[in-house]
Amino acid sequence: MYNVTQITVDPDDPNQNSGMWIGGEQAYIQDWPLNPEGQPLMHLFSIDCKKLLQHVPIPSLPADMYISVFSTYSASDYFLDQVTYTGDELEWNENILAGYTYVSITSQQHTSVGPVECIPLSGVNLSETSLAEQDFPAFSFFSSTLSNGVNGIEHLLAHYQLVCQIYSADFPESYQDILGLSDANGYLFLRKGPASAEAPLDGLFFVQTA
Repeated sequence: MYNVTQITVDPDDPNQNSGMWIGGEQAYIQDWPLNPEGQPLMHLFSIDCKKLLQHVPIPSLPADMYISVFSTYSASDYFLDQVTYTGDELEWNENILAGYTYVSITSQQHTSVGPVECIPLSGVNLSETSLAEQDFPAFSFFSSTLSNGVNGIEHLLAHYQLVCQIYSADFPESYQDILGLSDANGYLFLRKGPASAEAPLDGLFFVQTA
């Protein structure tokens, strides 16, 4: 057994008292990220690390930093393959490094407003829960322990630390396919040390499905 901090999205409460919020038009970014087709990415969630760490201990989060996570999204076109990473070199180069997802990590509290329709702003509730070693969790949570269901990315662990799993169906109604499928999981990783050829990005976000 091991403990995780479950993230429950609350569309009826847009407050950001927990230090994390889902969607909304504002994110911790100066220049809104675009994917290789020139399309603005969708803001998935943001974290005020200092505020969040006042509520729950998350060792993988840097204190006094602000994080926003973005991904390619289309309500009409198939995009799952563009945001998926399962350890394949082609996926790494053409999806992650190319910018179909993006993680902004900054010490500045400055926010910008996105140029596209956004996910409805939602707050989150945080609660402690336990997972058994054999569990395949289908919900959103913070944890530095890699859970069952994450495949092919063991090589990342030397340079990157898991922060959280985000479950697509936890998003507000009409956006429960935000990660390509309602049962898809997104994973946020942060780099442990300085940039290198093996770890060129400060943060990673990618999707996997069963």
